[in-house]
Amino acid sequence: MSENDVVVIPPINITVCVKCNKIRMSGKWYSEFRDLEEDIAKSVKHKDLSQAKVSAKVNMDIENKNSTAEITVNTLIGDQLKELKYTVKINIKKDTCLTCSRIAGNYYTTILQIRFNDKEIQKLISEKVISEIIEIITALNERTDRPSANIHIVNEVHLKNGVDFYTDNLKYTQNIAIHLMKHKTAIEKKLSKSIVGIDKNGRDLIRSTICIHFGDKHK
Repeated sequence: MSENDVVVIPPINITVCVKCNKIRMSGKWYSEFRDLEEDIAKSVKHKDLSQAKVSAKVNMDIENKNSTAEITVNTLIGDQLKELKYTVKINIKKDTCLTCSRIAGNYYTTILQIRFNDKEIQKLISEKVISEIIEIITALNERTDRPSANIHIVNEVHLKNGVDFYTDNLKYTQNIAIHLMKHKTAIEKKLSKSIVGIDKNGRDLIRSTICIHFGDKHK
């Protein structure tokens, strides 16, 4: 049996987002090359190889569509340690990921309204509250590479007494609101919903607004 008979490398088809350069392979999105390389290595099949260890190195040239994956298989063949190397073409398709499509289309499901009832409190904590919101969103997005499971600020409108954040994920926005209500100056949280249309299945499209008021509880 030849070396080529025991190693099977499936076609490597990837999609690259033209906006953010994230990469999708087999339905999964990657922001780190390391994670992509690990999954390419896992997709390599081999049989009758002892102690086989597979690694992959991706060389990307998206503009010229000249991208390859260098596959290395370290294994025992007979009583000899061998390093088998393969160069495989990566098939690239360009597209726009869900997140970038939503941002470009100004798509949002939720408005998080921050309102300050007291000017002195606004001066003291407004920057801190905004920073906390950004930090929470960053932490939530770091947990997954699936755009559909992320939350993004589609628009940010600053007002005289606060700021409105337009987001694309109701569940995560609710989590942010729960966190913000732990502030000692958080007075109340209000949730309202409105019907903004009908989807392709005939169901109502709901848009939610979460409003959090900050101020002096003793006033």
